[in-house]
Amino acid sequence: MKLFDFVFGNKLPKRFSENSEGDFYVKNQVCTACGAPEAEAPDLIDHSKTEWGHCYFKRQPQTPEELERAICAMEVSCVSGIRYGGKDESILRQLYERGLGGECDYKPAKH
Repeated sequence: MKLFDFVFGNKLPKRFSENSEGDFYVKNQVCTACGAPEAEAPDLIDHSKTEWGHCYFKRQPQTPEELERAICAMEVSCVSGIRYGGKDESILRQLYERGLGGECDYKPAKH
């Protein structure tokens, strides 16, 4: 954590513990079990077997088609609980263009 972030409280959201390691994640204790994100990306998102109702990324998108499904899952999340924590400029630009900038941990360089 940078000193600026520590002093001014700009901490990143806490990730749900069952998320696979990677850039896409579901925030901890935010999921309402609506089922919409899983319907958009059933190969990427699942419901927890240990904490009732909480969804998580069981694996990260690897192809352009999977990336599109992950982004669509972000769009349909009723509580904006799905986030992008990466710094890939092309993904960040796409998310900002689609109105999902609030669900990104970082801003694109030219935004």
